[in-house]
Amino acid sequence: MWYSECNEHAALNNHSHRSSLGRCGARIVSRLPHPFARRILIAVLVVSTIGGVVASRLIWEWYTALANVNAMLVEERVLPTIPPEPTAIGLVATAPPALAAGAPTPTVTPRPEHADAINILLLGTDARPGERISRTDAIILVHLNPRMNRVSMLSVPRDLTVDVPGFGSNKVNAAYAIGEQQLGAGYGPSLAKATVSQLVGVPVHNVVVVNFDGFQHIVDTLGGISIDVPQPIDDPYFPVDEYAGDVRTMPVKFSSGPQVMDGRTALMYARTRHADNDFGRNQRQQQVLMAIFDAIRAKGLLSQLTSIDDYTAALRDAIRTDLSHSQLLWLAQVGSQLDAGAIQRYAINSRMIIVLDEYENFAADPAAVRQIIDEMTAGGTEAP
Repeated sequence: MWYSECNEHAALNNHSHRSSLGRCGARIVSRLPHPFARRILIAVLVVSTIGGVVASRLIWEWYTALANVNAMLVEERVLPTIPPEPTAIGLVATAPPALAAGAPTPTVTPRPEHADAINILLLGTDARPGERISRTDAIILVHLNPRMNRVSMLSVPRDLTVDVPGFGSNKVNAAYAIGEQQLGAGYGPSLAKATVSQLVGVPVHNVVVVNFDGFQHIVDTLGGISIDVPQPIDDPYFPVDEYAGDVRTMPVKFSSGPQVMDGRTALMYARTRHADNDFGRNQRQQQVLMAIFDAIRAKGLLSQLTSIDDYTAALRDAIRTDLSHSQLLWLAQVGSQLDAGAIQRYAINSRMIIVLDEYENFAADPAAVRQIIDEMTAGGTEAP
């Protein structure tokens, strides 16, 4: 009877339905004959109100998180079968290049099913403030085989000489910039994928591109990362990079041993190379990636429901990827169950290179690359 009265009152009241129900709730409490029953109902009303507020907050957080994720997603660009004549360096094409008459229609690399092995290319761009197009300072291929619960990653030295499809011999870190400059905005990731795929002999299905500022923001949002520096580092010529064309350098030093690094320090640790070489830097980049993964796992970010919008906001302007929504959710699920200690780390190192000329340009030995790829993908079949 009291509930029907409240519903009638809410329908006739000129104020909001919520405020009417709130007053009705108080009326119901006042009519209850027993004090204990009143306390029970008050508790129910309070819990219901709190639950409604929490649910509304969660809905808003996930709505915001979805908007942030949507801002990161980009459509995969299909490379032309016949590349156009190169334009002047720095001139960006305003439209996708047309194919030559009679050329076969290019197709997008097929996306594997969630049960299939997948290869994802991670690119860290070294864009300075004011630069729109840049080379890639970090190049890591990640192989994920869910059937075998196997994850491997392969670092590619940025100065490795490779064949860039349609553009001839160049350093592998130039492929992204060539795609953006010669083919048009958005083609850099696709050309980088094609270049690495040709190098390693397996398909590269997806790409994730992160810039320096975004990297720092991610690490700072996580509250820093823990790194155990294996040996002291003394780099007297670390680039300042405060603006486009900045050629200044500064000394950077790291003591050996465990330490917590903020975003700026972690970026310097991942980029420094004058104390050793590109191969040493590749190892540090993998170490930093593992530390980020450990921090994400420690905070439960791959499975938690709250505050997710804070972290996606940190990624919104930092990351661009052609992974789909379903793939991202699947990767989060796989990552939450993954043992970080089981991730296998590989690199194209100094023992696998062939010096090409007196200028110390170098390429990778194809047989050595094939062997390391076989080890990475052992026990699983690549998706087409």
